[in-house]
Amino acid sequence: MSNQPDANLRSHNVMQSEFANLVTLVNSIPALVAYIDCNMVLQFCNQHFKTWFHVNDEVAGEKFPQIVGSDIFDQVQRYMGKVLVGETAHFQIIVNTKSNLQYLEATLSPHFEQQTQVTGFIFHCSDVTEKNRTERALKDYFENATICLHWVNADGIIVWANHAELKLLGYAEEEYIGRHISEFHAQKSTIEDIMRRLINKQRIENYDADLVCKDGSIRHVTINSSALWEGEKFVHTRCFTIDVTEQKLAAKVVIESEERFRQMASLVPLVIWTTDEKGDCNFLSSKWQQLTGRSIQEGLKRLWFNFIHPDDRNNVITSWSNCFHARQPFEAKFRLLSASGNYIIAYANSGPIYDTGKEVTGYIGILQDISAEEQIRHSLEKIVLDRTEDLRKRNVDLRQAETVLKVKNEELEKINNQLSSFAHIASHDLQEPLRKIQMNFDRLFSIEGDKFSEKGNELYHRIIDSTKQMRNLIQDLLTYAKSNDYEGNLEEVDLNVILTNTISALDAKITEKNATIKVGKLPALKIVAFQFHQLFLNLLSNALKFARPGVDPYIEVHSELVEGNGLPDIPGEVTKGYYHLSVSDNGIGFDPEQSEKIFEMFYRLHGRTIYEGTGLGLAICKKIVENHKGIIAAEGRQNEGAVFHIYLPVEEVDIC
Repeated sequence: MSNQPDANLRSHNVMQSEFANLVTLVNSIPALVAYIDCNMVLQFCNQHFKTWFHVNDEVAGEKFPQIVGSDIFDQVQRYMGKVLVGETAHFQIIVNTKSNLQYLEATLSPHFEQQTQVTGFIFHCSDVTEKNRTERALKDYFENATICLHWVNADGIIVWANHAELKLLGYAEEEYIGRHISEFHAQKSTIEDIMRRLINKQRIENYDADLVCKDGSIRHVTINSSALWEGEKFVHTRCFTIDVTEQKLAAKVVIESEERFRQMASLVPLVIWTTDEKGDCNFLSSKWQQLTGRSIQEGLKRLWFNFIHPDDRNNVITSWSNCFHARQPFEAKFRLLSASGNYIIAYANSGPIYDTGKEVTGYIGILQDISAEEQIRHSLEKIVLDRTEDLRKRNVDLRQAETVLKVKNEELEKINNQLSSFAHIASHDLQEPLRKIQMNFDRLFSIEGDKFSEKGNELYHRIIDSTKQMRNLIQDLLTYAKSNDYEGNLEEVDLNVILTNTISALDAKITEKNATIKVGKLPALKIVAFQFHQLFLNLLSNALKFARPGVDPYIEVHSELVEGNGLPDIPGEVTKGYYHLSVSDNGIGFDPEQSEKIFEMFYRLHGRTIYEGTGLGLAICKKIVENHKGIIAAEGRQNEGAVFHIYLPVEEVDIC
């Protein structure tokens, strides 16, 4: 009996020691731990709890809602019912401080008395604010990453995808997540192979695949993926999808372009060749085999130099090396061993190829057989030399002929001057005797005319008519001779003035014939004035003379500016402008076949007994127009009138 108090004391000490150890253990837990009874009275809490809620050591016995505050208690109270029926509740508490939000991961565990009745609960909380921030940051990073990401579970169901992947394929989140991944692969065998490898714990690196977009188009991608495992449990894949559609299309274009280049090169009747950035030949078109009889492999790198004639080889190699290192075009002519075993004359030409960064990536060039061209060139050179010598001899002959022609022209000019002088003298010397003959016959007729018989009167009038015709002929010859005299007498004259004066000179004849003359606006030209007076006089006189019987003459003078192209007797393409003067009438006209002959000297369409004249009028007109570097032409029909066309060049005026 005396030992009982000691035993109780020892037992009490042991219990206190164990409790102290328990308190130490609970305080070492890096979480908020408290025990609350069913009356919501705090029975115990560890140091982390006190520190977090800023309470002292005597907090035991106080009400839990007052300690934690209404905001936290309201969130805890939602799960009290679950705890009171003996279940454990896991939830998150959000604490809104003045500066930011804090997150607590809470667990409420029921405490049983004799494992039947809940007498309280254990409150356990961990501050997961930083963990949540990190998770949210990671989630935001993956959600908004520019690279496409998605997770697929062991059954092939998409459990998550970021915005980049949804945007790439054009699906909304509900159209993509929750669906089987195979629905979005163009080739089902591709995703089956990927999933099989991942389930076998293999990594997927740069795996080519084709994904189907919402609009039905295909995106070419490469996939990198690994699986997340929890022990032996396959949780989900972690797939990174890289869109390489543009690169694939660009590569396809390059391949197609290279194929087109090869096809084109095979069609060109030349050897097409290219080099790499080191200057080694890396491509020869099929014409190389036809030209040299060697395989393409035998000509690649620097091997094609071996087929150059030994005497030319070093020069070609040196020239090529210098041009390549200077990034200059390469050009060479040399002898090349051909398929026949003989050497041909070959010509090579190439230039550098630049990339987008202006860096040389190689050369491209041609190689062709120019043996025939060289032979033709040598032949042409000989022909040119022979022709040059022939031309030299002809030039000597031409200079001699020019000397002779100059002498002849000088002689001709003297003869023309003599003829002109003769015409003046002859016309003067011939007119004077004619004038005296006519005057004497007139005196004879006035004295003895009443004594003439009928036959005598007839002879008298025939003599008078003959002298008159002779005088007109002499006058026309003088006029024709004067038509050569024009140089140095050119002056700008208004043709309207000349025509008006000409019409005035013919006033009596116009009145006699009851003629009408309509005149358009005429230009001012550099001409010999008296010659154009004669030109208009002859043309208008003819129009009056050759009027149709019983029809009043109607004459029209017109002018217009025309192009030189297509005018008669003007060769080649002419851009100079011409004034077109036309004189038309409604007279008896003429046969179109006579349109050129009527300008010949002394040519007459009618006998003298029908129409008077010397046959020189139109010849004089032609001479005057030609003196002014012009053209005269006529057109007409019997009894339908005639039109005379005169074309005179316009000084310093071009028509476009």
